[in-house]
Amino acid sequence: MNNVPMEYSHVHQVELFGITVLEPSTVISSLMMTLVCIYAFIHLQKLGRTHRMYTQIQYFFLFMGLATAIGGILGHGFIYITGLQGKIPGWFASMIAVALFERAAIWHVKPLLADHLGKLLGWLNYVELAIFFALTFFTLNFVVVEIHAFYGLFLMLFTIEVFMYKKRKDPGSKYIFIATGLGAVSALLHALKLSFGPWFNYNDISHISMGAAIWYYYQGARHMEYYGPEHDVIEKVKQQMQIES
Repeated sequence: MNNVPMEYSHVHQVELFGITVLEPSTVISSLMMTLVCIYAFIHLQKLGRTHRMYTQIQYFFLFMGLATAIGGILGHGFIYITGLQGKIPGWFASMIAVALFERAAIWHVKPLLADHLGKLLGWLNYVELAIFFALTFFTLNFVVVEIHAFYGLFLMLFTIEVFMYKKRKDPGSKYIFIATGLGAVSALLHALKLSFGPWFNYNDISHISMGAAIWYYYQGARHMEYYGPEHDVIEKVKQQMQIES
């Protein structure tokens, strides 16, 4: 059996094949989110859409899958070996994921914006990620990761999709709204530390609602439409075919 340091002796744990795993319920709930991410990544790839907006959304799910897997295994299950530093790879992966979906949203809205504003949002995306990377590395505080998620998914992605729904009634936006609501519920549950004992604690509960949020982000990604010049050409062809029929 691994020698678990005294500061982790109170944490619920199991022993598998002579290896101690802390917070096994949280490891499992994290890996459940990973499975949703993998499913979304694979099925979005099967759609064969090549524009950068769609590619960046696909990689949101890839990096979020890495984040939840690393976070569950290193950040919870084996934190007694890795220490707090073991959480950093998962935190960084989650921030990259959020920045990718945020960037996809920028591509989504870009055809409706002035060129200089679209470029400004693109550069802001890079600067934002660099700043939050640095803050996370030097503070080792999960609050920084939460603030970045709030900025990227709530202030940027949600706001852009509200704009897109008003302008184009984009079919994917409604799913993004549901995902945002579920994400807010997840954050609230985590902040309140609502638990039903050590084997189903606030981490596990918030992971369930976050898994549901990821599923609705996937539905939003499936239904989002790109409104570049090619979209307008396709719409004109459709309208012409309807007239002729």
